[in-house]
Amino acid sequence: MNIVRFENPHYRVNRNLVDDLFDRLLLNDTHACGCNQGAATNIYETEKDFRIELMLPGFNKNEVSMNYHKNLLTVKAVKEQNTKNQDESRYLQREFGASDVEKQFTIPESVDAETIKAKFRNGILEVTLTKKEEALEKSPLAISIS
Repeated sequence: MNIVRFENPHYRVNRNLVDDLFDRLLLNDTHACGCNQGAATNIYETEKDFRIELMLPGFNKNEVSMNYHKNLLTVKAVKEQNTKNQDESRYLQREFGASDVEKQFTIPESVDAETIKAKFRNGILEVTLTKKEEALEKSPLAISIS
């Protein structure tokens, strides 16, 4: 005689509902729609400066703004919504789109705020933060012994 496992279909429905509930709690809406709220960022340091690279695909230079206040650098990219397309048609499937991005960076005291520069090319914002003269590492001085 073989034992056959019986699965009540009502239990399976309840299990699926509980699994869906926990999946939604663990993943917020941005993960579910494939949208990315943050911008991918590279930060590196050279002898003379710091460099920040932010990937902002789908944005143009006019939609990106930056400000610096009290050692806090804020980068905002706001996408203007095109209402013309929404009036004429509707999406049957949408897997990508540019959503608004805001990122803040704490800048060290060794940075000269007056010389912050930014370039925007091919969807990548590159910010150069020059170090102050006194923060630059100097070569050792030779001291003569008398």
